[in-house]
Amino acid sequence: METVFIYFLKSSGLLAAFFLAYYFLLRKETFFSANRWFLLTGLITSVILPLFFIEKIVIVEAPKMLPNTIANAIPNAISNTEIIEQPFEIDWFQVGIYIYGIIALLLLFKVLFNLISLYKVLDKTKIQTQKEFQFIDTKENVSPFSFFNYIVINSSLYSESELQSILLHEKIHSAQKHSLDVLVTNLFSVIFWFNPFMYLYKKAVIQNLEYIADSEAIAQIDDKKSYQMALLKVVSYQNCLPITNHFYQSLIKKRIVILNKNQSNKRNSWKYAVVIPALIGFVFLFQVKVVAQDKFIELEDRSTISSKTREVTDMTWTKTSSDEEFKIDAAVMAKSGIIFNFSDIKRNSNDEITNIKISYKDKLNNHQTETYFASKGIKPIHFKRDIDLNGKGEIGLYSKNKDVLEVEKISSPEASQEKNMLYIINGKEYFQKDMKGLTAKCDGSITHLEGKDAIEKYGTKGKDGVLIFNGNTKIESDLASKASQEKKIIIFSNDNGDDIVFIPSEKSLKIPSYPSVQISENYPVLIINGVEKTNPLNTLNQMDLQKVKSIKVYDENGKETSGSQIRKIIITTK
Repeated sequence: METVFIYFLKSSGLLAAFFLAYYFLLRKETFFSANRWFLLTGLITSVILPLFFIEKIVIVEAPKMLPNTIANAIPNAISNTEIIEQPFEIDWFQVGIYIYGIIALLLLFKVLFNLISLYKVLDKTKIQTQKEFQFIDTKENVSPFSFFNYIVINSSLYSESELQSILLHEKIHSAQKHSLDVLVTNLFSVIFWFNPFMYLYKKAVIQNLEYIADSEAIAQIDDKKSYQMALLKVVSYQNCLPITNHFYQSLIKKRIVILNKNQSNKRNSWKYAVVIPALIGFVFLFQVKVVAQDKFIELEDRSTISSKTREVTDMTWTKTSSDEEFKIDAAVMAKSGIIFNFSDIKRNSNDEITNIKISYKDKLNNHQTETYFASKGIKPIHFKRDIDLNGKGEIGLYSKNKDVLEVEKISSPEASQEKNMLYIINGKEYFQKDMKGLTAKCDGSITHLEGKDAIEKYGTKGKDGVLIFNGNTKIESDLASKASQEKKIIIFSNDNGDDIVFIPSEKSLKIPSYPSVQISENYPVLIINGVEKTNPLNTLNQMDLQKVKSIKVYDENGKETSGSQIRKIIITTK
């Protein structure tokens, strides 16, 4: 939403710049046709230019270690979470969007109504065709007007000479398709109704079209005075349709002054170029997207050194982060092509964040949405993006604490009497009262729903709130949980984000998608950094498994086949 707001702000600024350039430099010049294209160019530029960016690459050379894998790192969740009810807050930005849409829709209906009214006028009147023009001689008391190749006039109100002058004027409107300019400006007035410069811009466009028709008509008439008298006579017939090019305009005095003005010197055409520096300044101030790229030396193996260029972004938010900080970070990330949205922000009495929803989407369609909550304030939330020029690499919201997350259920008698929260664990439903004495271990994030959102999704079962455990979750009794804490378990990550579990006491290694493998002094084959080890069990017990970069396994046929028995393990360390 913020990106749309910034776009409208930029477009409105460009509209204002073009109008001011026209008003102060060009409106008194007689380059009417050139002014027409200048004003149309301003409209088109104002909507297109903010969509394009110049990419500025900043490269910093620095040695860098191999990056830690975080593509599928576990997002932050809260240990021993306490659920608190949050007060209702109005999203005023969303309200503003609705107000904008309603007013724009009403204005669009008004334009459509004018078109329908015009159609009714054209449909119920006899049409006379003359070359490329369609003439309608109406009996109604309306000002003469044209709409594309249709020309409407009440001929009984004018003399023959006046009629010829008026028809010549409207033929020029029709031949040069001035109705298209009117339709475009009306559409822009719908989209930019909030911009006061748009109404002035629309008035300038229509007024300039009249200058064009007047100047070209007077060039074809010998008696300039009779043409001006025709202008004055039409003043008394003011009924007209706003969507058309009508002969009468309220600025009739200015039109007559312009008719008697000397032609502008061609040397004054330099004024059109004045807007160019302003556009260049706009581009360099607002349309330059800075891409920070870290050029570093990466050690791929002990014999090869290669130079790579990457885009690296690293950000952190804590429970004390301010709303202004989120706005600034979102604006900075938008310039790098990553759209961030921070919503549902709630704080406790100490102004610490207790609930926040964070989502992002980049130009490569990487996206993620997570909700974090804790009554005593959320733990630090990290975002890292580390990709190469081909878009390959790592990106994600994550927590630096990669231990398995444990969430103990609320099981006090007092809480159970008041609420019976619903838990969604591994796709199954559990109620709070059934979870007494149990502990859930979740390796993913936890989503909290309450109120209307919970009831809409889970019916009356969710009336006391819903906790959704995202990721693999294990339910254990408190006794089992204590026993598992006494047992030494080592958990480390593969380069693709999989969690590998090694239990030395059981001599077992568990890799996702493969059966557990029993490690012994001579089984399976263990190769570390290209060197085969003679005692796999002793080697794994002595090495720091947190330094493992990647681990690959092969079956008896030397293939990586999911579900097959592991015969060989190849480990590369950081």
